[in-house]
Amino acid sequence: MTMPPFPRAGSGDAPGRDSNGAPVKWTDSSIEVAAEGSVSQRIEFWREAILRLFADVQIAAVQKADFFGQVRQRKCDKMRISEISAGEQAVTRRYRQARDEYEDKYFAVLMLEGSQSVEQDGKIVTLHPGDFAIYDATRPHHLRFGQSWREIVVSIPRPTLNQLVVGIEQRTAHPIQTAQGVSNVMRGFLVQMASQMRHVSDDELLQLSDTAIALIGMTLGNLQRNDFTQSRMKALTLTRVKRHLLEHLRDPELNPLMIEQAIGISSRYINKLFEAENTSLMRYVWNLRLERCAEDLANPMYAVMRVSDIALRWGFNDMSHFSRVFRERFAMSPRAWRELRHASGSSSA
Repeated sequence: MTMPPFPRAGSGDAPGRDSNGAPVKWTDSSIEVAAEGSVSQRIEFWREAILRLFADVQIAAVQKADFFGQVRQRKCDKMRISEISAGEQAVTRRYRQARDEYEDKYFAVLMLEGSQSVEQDGKIVTLHPGDFAIYDATRPHHLRFGQSWREIVVSIPRPTLNQLVVGIEQRTAHPIQTAQGVSNVMRGFLVQMASQMRHVSDDELLQLSDTAIALIGMTLGNLQRNDFTQSRMKALTLTRVKRHLLEHLRDPELNPLMIEQAIGISSRYINKLFEAENTSLMRYVWNLRLERCAEDLANPMYAVMRVSDIALRWGFNDMSHFSRVFRERFAMSPRAWRELRHASGSSSA
């Protein structure tokens, strides 16, 4: 298949425009900073390229006359593979959550030339040619690159690796050698995949992505291999989800997308976890809110509060919906529940 030429930032170009003055197509296979542009202009173009292709970060590039940058990339629904080379610079992300779906990724890095350091969660690792590591592109991190470096970066949705690798949060900024074993197989596969990215069809790229993700998961280790491990990790994950729900139960805007972004696991997978308890994510939220409302309605300390105020206090913002689901849950109206509990002298549901 024929791929388009590199979008370039040449002399006199505005950042984000090619050498003919037309806007750069950021979805093209390759982006290159032309050598003839001014240093400040080249760096500004590079900043925009990284922002649009990868994540919202701050870039501090060394102001050298020979600064350059190039990205060759292909993507599909499952991942993006990029070969990147550039001059000396530092990259910092301060945001703590993904600002858009395209940012919600893990970046798997295979160093080919030069060096870089990766800092995340108080851990710092320096990568040299042949070294491999991952970091969470969503959360704060700091990267520092030496002069003239080249690497392969595989961008993988966080839910994909979260479900594949146990405890992946502890695997970020951790160096892995690729001299032998499965890591060496992964290294060779990624190098070949990057070299042939222009010459494979979209369907072929999709199939190659399955192999690449599997090899990366095997290299990271701690794969979810057996029922015991999976059951334990599912229980821990469900506990983490429930803790988050308790902390945000009063928020009337709480929804599956917010939960998914905060936990880093797809709402579809979370719902599968709740299936073991014969419920779903939002049904669990509503039942938890109903239980808290029932407790407050029965508590003499809240006798002066209106029923609607208690419902609002626990995240219900539609009173007709609240009354209906409360009656379904407790077989009586909220007001009748309060009167019955107070008449019996009970202070709990």
